[in-house]
Amino acid sequence: MLRGKYLFLAALFAASFLTAGCEIPLGTPQERIFKSAKNGYVKTMRKLLDSGINPNITDSAGWTPLMWAAAKDNVEIIRLLVSRGGDTGVRNKKGETALHIASRWSRLETVRFLINSGASTEALDRLGWPPLMWASMQGRTEVVRELVAGGANIEFRDSNRNTALMMAANRGREETVKALLELGANPFKINADSQTAAEIAGFSGYTDLAALIRGEQPVKPAARKTRR
Repeated sequence: MLRGKYLFLAALFAASFLTAGCEIPLGTPQERIFKSAKNGYVKTMRKLLDSGINPNITDSAGWTPLMWAAAKDNVEIIRLLVSRGGDTGVRNKKGETALHIASRWSRLETVRFLINSGASTEALDRLGWPPLMWASMQGRTEVVRELVAGGANIEFRDSNRNTALMMAANRGREETVKALLELGANPFKINADSQTAAEIAGFSGYTDLAALIRGEQPVKPAARKTRR
């Protein structure tokens, strides 16, 4: 009977933690700061930073807490880290910054915050790509808009002289192609293989998209998501 009472109280105690949204990550302070970044544990993150933990600590892949928070779109964590010295320019072992990660994973609110916090839109990763190339290739249309609005070079060329428009065309990202054209991307530039974006789209099997880039179809404004 007594044992049952203790089990009931323990369960009640655990439930109270869950319903209160308490943050109780386990591990060393270094492990806890990464868990807090990934899971949005703001209170725990603040306590760890108050205790003197370096906000730019890196894991085995060179990721900082800021990068993990960017991957998860935990903007409140990012805001706290930046206010405590979190460096938006740190790169992981792939040469990626937090903005690369947020752009590639389509973390729109994080992209906006990082740009407003001074993150470079022109930082290059190990492939020699800025965030705009990843966003364009993967069809992250609204991220593309935010990056260009934040100063990203829409005509950036990689080592093969490909532009963001070419990368989007190669993957058949119609809405992203429309957005890039609307934003002023030059469809007549050629890459190292002397291909235009339209030729790249056609070679990849996207004939309608190739026609659109050549101007044979009217370019209607790309669909835009409403900000909440």
